Amino acid sequence: MAKRAASSKRGQKSGGRAKKVVAGAKKAVARKASKRKTAARAAATRSRARKPAARPSRLSSAATLVRGAAAGAAAAIARRLPWASDENDPIVLLETDHRRFKALLKQGEETTERGVKIRTSLLETLTAELNVHEAIEEKILYPALEPHPEAREIVLEGFQEHHVADLLLNELHALARSDEQWGAKFKVLKESIEHHIQEEERQMFRIARSVLGRDELTDLGVRMKALKSELEG
Repeated sequence: MAKRAASSKRGQKSGGRAKKVVAGAKKAVARKASKRKTAARAAATRSRARKPAARPSRLSSAATLVRGAAAGAAAAIARRLPWASDENDPIVLLETDHRRFKALLKQGEETTERGVKIRTSLLETLTAELNVHEAIEEKILYPALEPHPEAREIVLEGFQEHHVADLLLNELHALARSDEQWGAKFKVLKESIEHHIQEEERQMFRIARSVLGRDELTDLGVRMKALKSELEG
């Protein structure tokens, strides 16, 4: 028993020494590796000091500018100007939307087949905002004007022009943004919406002010704002 105990102690001591040796070897390797890394970093630093920093190529600089412009355009598209909280005139509210649509349509017309992301963002924004605008007109303004004989024809045309715009938007969504037909179709949409805006502002809105009283107009404006908040909420 005593011999086995002594042998066990010698084994433990031997194992301890072996572990110390291994640990020491690992530390030595780590020190050497650290020295090599330090030397490599110093060499790299001296090399960089000798060589002037490479200037970005004109192509890469242009690409960076294009990416920045694209990001800025996408951000501008997303910025929606809300209706003024103290404005209840329905004509003023709708004309605010009209200015927004004209700006979006102009941006879309200026895009190229390379502007896939911008076209996609713009189309989604335009579709969402037009849907809300059309719903407000069709549910609130048009029904208020339709009983008046002088407004009936222009109101019926308004419904149809909304329908045409919706068809064109659906076709644009179905087309690849890089398709050469996309730009041509968007231009047709632009012309259609701008014609619709012109007819509303030059005819329909003038008729609305002549056949609807001030209180009735204010009530329409309040209802429009409530519906807009509900649809966008």
